[in-house]
Amino acid sequence: MGTGLEVVPVRGAGPLAEPLGVAVAALLIVLRGARATSRSVLLPLETALLAAASLLVVAGFVALAMNGPGDGFLTLGSAAVSAFTLVDAVLAAVAGLVVLLVVRARAAGAGRPRWPWEEDGDP
Repeated sequence: MGTGLEVVPVRGAGPLAEPLGVAVAALLIVLRGARATSRSVLLPLETALLAAASLLVVAGFVALAMNGPGDGFLTLGSAAVSAFTLVDAVLAAVAGLVVLLVVRARAAGAGRPRWPWEEDGDP
């Protein structure tokens, strides 16, 4: 019960483009989240743009490597207007928002959650 759609239709690449793009996007989001401060108010927007841009670039490079420059540009265009890219960007924005909330909570003095059975001397 699927849609029968390819996430990134690159001839000869098979299922390579999207997982590779998601891995690159995740790495960039983690690196950006590690540098976040409590003043990083645009972090959700930044992570959404990082995810969308990395997915487009990776898909373009995979298509370029597999089929040449013409197909690379066509893949960039089709991936740019794809609902899959939009969904990935929205999910990256949610991840950026969660990171921002955690960073702000830590800056406000919040510690890690404690279980009821933990004592004050436990690490």
